[in-house]
Amino acid sequence: MLTRRQFIKTGIAGAATLAIARALYGPFEPEPQWQSAGPYQYQVLSAGSCNMLAALAAVMLKGAFPQDVPARASAIQSVVEGIDKAVAALQPAVQEELQQLFSLLNFPVTRRLLAGVSQPWLKADAREIEHFIANWRASRFQLLRSGFHGLHMLVMAAWYGSPQSWDKLGYRGPPSHVLAAQASN
Repeated sequence: MLTRRQFIKTGIAGAATLAIARALYGPFEPEPQWQSAGPYQYQVLSAGSCNMLAALAAVMLKGAFPQDVPARASAIQSVVEGIDKAVAALQPAVQEELQQLFSLLNFPVTRRLLAGVSQPWLKADAREIEHFIANWRASRFQLLRSGFHGLHMLVMAAWYGSPQSWDKLGYRGPPSHVLAAQASN
């Protein structure tokens, strides 16, 4: 049977453990939200997922994006919207796996432990995000490498599939017969 003294000691130890965990978690600041400019309604991405993907896109595509601030913000928005459209078109089982990955990377404790990103995604230093990308790309764990490849493919496909990137690539767009076929559907 638990004595009163043991109960008090256990309570104090539990409170100390919680205080230490909270101190390691970080300050009580609200997480900044990525502001989508435009009427697009997201089908599958949460606000946290949009934050994370916007931060990743800014780092993964830093040399491909325009340097002008408004054009850069528009390009990032285009990538996040493209990812949402792509994920929405996937099979439900794949959508669920991606949602689990996004949740894992958005939860502060696992973001810090697995990704090594101490701040919320939009406040994180680009070097921290680059380090996360490099670590997951070269991880000895297949699951982390798969996570990196999934994120990388989504970001790259969303950007290079967007008409905003085509001028820089010298691509004039799909052939006219493809556009005509799409218009008739």
